[in-house]
Amino acid sequence: MNHLHRPTLVGIGGVVRWLLVASAIAACSRCGGNAASDAGAGPTPDPDWLAGRPSPEDAGTPRRGGTLTIRLPVEPLGFSRIHDRFAEGTMVRATTGTIYESLGRVDPARPDGPLLPWLARGWTLGEALTLSLEPDVRFHDGSTFTSGDLKAVLDVVMAPKNATVAMRAAIGDVSSVETPDELTAVVRWKRAPSPFEVRALLGAVPMMPSEALAGDFDTLALHQAPIGTGAFVFDSFVKGERLVLKRNGAHRAPAWLDAIVFRIVKDDTIATQLWEKGELDVMTRIPPPVWRAMESQAWAFTGYRRFRVDENAYAWIGWNRQRPVFQDVRVRRALAMLYPAELVSRTVELGLESRTTCPFLLGSASCDPEVKPLPFDPAAAMALLDEAGWKPGPGGVRVRDGQRLAFGFLMPTSSQRLGRVLPLFQEQLKLAGVELAFEPVDAAQSLARLRAHDFDAAAMSWSSPDAVSDQFELFHSSQLDGGKNYVALRSPAIDALLEQLRRPTEPAERQALERQLHRALFDDQVYLFLTARPALDAVKRRVHGLAPSIAWYDLSKAWVDR
Repeated sequence: MNHLHRPTLVGIGGVVRWLLVASAIAACSRCGGNAASDAGAGPTPDPDWLAGRPSPEDAGTPRRGGTLTIRLPVEPLGFSRIHDRFAEGTMVRATTGTIYESLGRVDPARPDGPLLPWLARGWTLGEALTLSLEPDVRFHDGSTFTSGDLKAVLDVVMAPKNATVAMRAAIGDVSSVETPDELTAVVRWKRAPSPFEVRALLGAVPMMPSEALAGDFDTLALHQAPIGTGAFVFDSFVKGERLVLKRNGAHRAPAWLDAIVFRIVKDDTIATQLWEKGELDVMTRIPPPVWRAMESQAWAFTGYRRFRVDENAYAWIGWNRQRPVFQDVRVRRALAMLYPAELVSRTVELGLESRTTCPFLLGSASCDPEVKPLPFDPAAAMALLDEAGWKPGPGGVRVRDGQRLAFGFLMPTSSQRLGRVLPLFQEQLKLAGVELAFEPVDAAQSLARLRAHDFDAAAMSWSSPDAVSDQFELFHSSQLDGGKNYVALRSPAIDALLEQLRRPTEPAERQALERQLHRALFDDQVYLFLTARPALDAVKRRVHGLAPSIAWYDLSKAWVDR
């Protein structure tokens, strides 16, 4: 499964505090005991640090022990990787390789290349996918990983009654799993699988013991501690505070760290304050104003490395097609032309993000380079609204057939970013005669309403730890009920393209189809695509072995000075 939900938005009340913290950090000369004073002549950051490029480390020999504290910007709703409610992007990254492992994994050096063998030592694809499993792999509960566990996981995923719609869509129509012996599994599909489906089955499905899957799936997902084969074992979880993982000493490649503590800090302002105090070894999701303010602070560039990583991720605004107002493409185009992208880039993103119109990895051959974002053009937008029958009415709000051109916007209360972006958009909409009202909701409520199509408009971010993506679960009409087609798109033409991509194709043919899909999604304005967002992180210099990649970090290789 390639597409992962990562909420990215905030409440208006956080804007002032966020800006104050950015100003405070710019004025800080000694923060959290970091030993550098900015007074007088002193060290300056090198070009690699300013660009966020990893610089070569000469840190000596790794040593075992110590704890790594990482900021976690979301509250885990649960830890099941296959349950629809819990397939959130940040938590998938945090639990992949740590708690859970899959049959194969993305090569950090070649994220668009073949998967590397992992729990499977190899596989062949003919009429079926035949897998040879690694021997002597143990789950955290001490049981041995066998083909029976693989079958149990896939049986749960493929059961129609289970909330596994997204994973089911990703791996395709698996018809059976045979287990000739404990280290061999044969997976069959109802039809020849596409490269996407095989890759998702190998690289995205977490392996769990069959005993842990016996019982009611929803109850287990909500209340059972996660059990995998990864380098770390689940230790404890305190809601709103921390998730603690301990080293798995029985792992075939034991980690160096004794423990990882994920500090749950949803608010960027509070996270920045904790980071200034030195309480976070890895500060993730750094807000753009703070990222820029770091550049003049000696404590930051002497005490931390920083990473700017271009992920396979994009932000978007979606319009619920079940609402009559959004069924007219002229309205969707007009709204896109009222979005003040340059103003947002200058004042919120600070030039750190790239505009995109493409659901695939930005700059890849899957994107049509001729497709450009619609320009910010209020006059053209108002002409489109006039053409669609929305005429200026009382109070300046446009009306058609007695209905006002007004809609609500789901706004997660934990998102400071959206708290800055939406008022800028709201102002332009108001000038054009469109009324936008904010609907503050918590993250869980936001997700529930998205799945139920109980919203007018919403903004989110999709991300994938794999450079090879499949859009079926996001845009195919079969994914309306329980899937991630939140905007309720029903397009026979787009369905046909997605189904073509689900057939075996050569890379060049696949990329040509992907460019057609890119163009079709843009022409239909399914989403208002916003930006491809980089990860902005800072890591204490006492931490070694962390190499950022499209799939985040391999925490099993991290070690710390003590």
